[in-house]
Amino acid sequence: MSELLERARERAQRNRFWQYLGIEVEDAGEGWARLRVAVRDDLRNAPGAPVHGGVHATLVDAGVGAALGTLLAESEGGVNQSTVDLNVTFLAAPRGNVLLAEGRILKRGRAIAFGETRVMDGQGTLVATGRATYIIVAPRG
Repeated sequence: MSELLERARERAQRNRFWQYLGIEVEDAGEGWARLRVAVRDDLRNAPGAPVHGGVHATLVDAGVGAALGTLLAESEGGVNQSTVDLNVTFLAAPRGNVLLAEGRILKRGRAIAFGETRVMDGQGTLVATGRATYIIVAPRG
C-alpha cells in the first residue's frame, strides 16, 4: 500500500462524519482519491427510495477534500482546509448497493485549490458530478 493511500485511509478513520456515512478510501494518489460508500436505507429518502442527494453532494465535497489531503500533509485530518464553494449536478438515480466517487485536484495555489468529483454507481453509471473550491488555511503557530 502506498504512503498516500495509507494516509488517506487514516484521515477517513479520523473523520467522524465520514464514519457516520460509511465513506471508505478505496484508492488514492497524488492529487486524487477514490471513495466508496455502501448504500443502506438510512442514506435514502425512505426505504427502497433513491439515495438522498445530500449523500451525492457530500461525496463531491469529500472527493475533492480527500484529493487535496494527498497534497497537503497538514490537511490530512480534514483540518487546515475548508470548502468555500460547492456545485453538484445530479444526473441519474444510482442502482445497486454502492456509490463510488473519484475526486481530483485541477488547480492548486498557495491559498486556494479547485477540484472535481465524479460519482458513479456500482455499474459504472455516472450519477452526479461536481466541483469544489477549497481555501487552504495556514497552520497556526
